[in-house]
Amino acid sequence: MRVVKWKNGCLSMLFWILCASAIAFGASQGVVFEDANRNGVLDLGEKGIAGIPISDGASVSLTGPRGTFEFPSNRPVFVSPPNGWWTDRFWLPPGKGLHFALYRIDVPTHFRFIQVTDIHLMPKAEGNLRQFVDFANASADIAFVVATGDLLMAAGSLAEHNQVEAAFGEYIDIMSHLEVPLFNVLGNNDCACKLPRDDPYWHKGAYRALLGPTWYSFNYGGWHFVVLDTNHPGCPTWESLPQEQFDWLLQDLALIPPDTPLVLFSHVPLFLCQHFKELLQVLSGHRVKVAASGHLHVTAECNVKFPQVIAGALSGRWWKGGGLSWE
Repeated sequence: MRVVKWKNGCLSMLFWILCASAIAFGASQGVVFEDANRNGVLDLGEKGIAGIPISDGASVSLTGPRGTFEFPSNRPVFVSPPNGWWTDRFWLPPGKGLHFALYRIDVPTHFRFIQVTDIHLMPKAEGNLRQFVDFANASADIAFVVATGDLLMAAGSLAEHNQVEAAFGEYIDIMSHLEVPLFNVLGNNDCACKLPRDDPYWHKGAYRALLGPTWYSFNYGGWHFVVLDTNHPGCPTWESLPQEQFDWLLQDLALIPPDTPLVLFSHVPLFLCQHFKELLQVLSGHRVKVAASGHLHVTAECNVKFPQVIAGALSGRWWKGGGLSWE
């Protein structure tokens, strides 16, 4: 886990510590609105916001004049608030009448966030994860937390639907006590490959249903952040960049100026993944500042086309070592 500080466009590693009536019918439809009173509810008098990037992971569009949108797919829908806007819930499951509540924020000139990776949550480690949440909440000036995959010890070893749901539920419950937004990244151990293939939670199904899209983006402080999926589309999983996300990424990046500083998050280090060369083609012409990942349970930095940093695992040697220290 590490805390990262951003200031005036420069990256500094501090320390490693670790509405809807106006749109046509579709599978998902709704409105992005300005939540003036920040209660998360579309109240009388609150208006939709035009021109907000929104996606179902396949296509990216801008909200209409009244903040409306629609998508034909049955995939999670997520909003990518531009700089100066923020939200407490960036994704919603597919459906009708979706409401994304955005509110205005000052664009910070510098900020910090925490990356935590390879949590490998298991029953005996629940207290340790709660310690991390307490630590994050006590840290000064943290804008958000990014958990870069392998959130669970082994969702892939669970053979029953309710077991998978309970494992994700425990993670969600503990992390819900964070006082800043949480952005999750899918890891290979978060894929439920032991379930029957007709179970809606099979493979990435549980993650998508409970934690949202496996690739998405957001903006903060003049930076553009992109979360990528480094897991093969089928079981067993291996280090691969599903090419379907490249079509989405091309659309996503087309909406930002090429000189926007860009940060990539993934579970597996990108340079180890199949289709890395194709990813480089998509990123061509953009200002990639750093790619942050985990997976290897080591702390490392390298430069493969752009700076790539690998965070050490919160779980260490899968929780078999000594007690946690936050020194």
